[in-house]
Amino acid sequence: MKVALVVPTFNRSQILMNLVSYIENQTVKPELFIVVNDGSTDNTSELLAAHPIVTELKGDGNLWWTGSVNLGIKYVLDNHPEIDTIILQNDDVIIADDWLETLIKVGEQNPKALVGCAAVDYRDKQSITYAGKYTNSWFAFNKFVYKGKKLDEIDRELPIYPFDLIGRGILIPVEVFHKIGLFDAEHFKHRGDTELPLRARKAGYKLILSFKPLVFEMPDKTHGVDIKQRYTVKDIKPFFWDFRSSTYIKYRFYYSKIVADNPLQFLTFFTFSLMAHSRKFLRRFKLV
Repeated sequence: MKVALVVPTFNRSQILMNLVSYIENQTVKPELFIVVNDGSTDNTSELLAAHPIVTELKGDGNLWWTGSVNLGIKYVLDNHPEIDTIILQNDDVIIADDWLETLIKVGEQNPKALVGCAAVDYRDKQSITYAGKYTNSWFAFNKFVYKGKKLDEIDRELPIYPFDLIGRGILIPVEVFHKIGLFDAEHFKHRGDTELPLRARKAGYKLILSFKPLVFEMPDKTHGVDIKQRYTVKDIKPFFWDFRSSTYIKYRFYYSKIVADNPLQFLTFFTFSLMAHSRKFLRRFKLV
């Protein structure tokens, strides 16, 4: 398996350089390590220049996550036909020295699958923050796998077959892009990571989530609308209409279109999805 690693970044040079050091220390290194710098105004480029392992691609500041990873993927497809697998990773994670080697092994054992990484909170290295979810394709009911569990309470050897996957540590065979195209940057400017795995699953590929290539994530570094514990009136607009929010109505609309096989299913799923996110807002809502 010949691997290209693609990492999008913007104005987080120190966090990014921590990740670069993790990649440089990997027991197995990628054939190609691409950092897509989407118009950073800090010292990102200067720092990356000192690391020959990195190929830096530059955006104009308007690519955001989806456009950035597409730029990196397209670069691989256009210039490196020897690469058969692309791995996406965020810059704000901590990984063990054998993370890439372990992820590649899981991918090799599942050649017709997209493989995602489970995640735990970097602060205690035990609290599971992401293990996939199961979603009812009509009524949008979500069951988050191992929600509230600790690593010591589960069997880490068992794979999970989730409804979709996110882009923080995901292995994707290049043939997937040839078959279904790149990520949809037109309709998912930022939260575009879940839509391509969902299209891939509908195209016949398996989705697998593994605890073996574990990622330590930083939930306190994510966009503020999603992690706030208390909402007020001023949060209504960013919660529903900011494209960085997971509840962004346009995102929910087009995600529902991918899920559905007919107009009735689309309308039902979209409605219940918005209702579920609205309940989250109302549970945390305070007038002042």
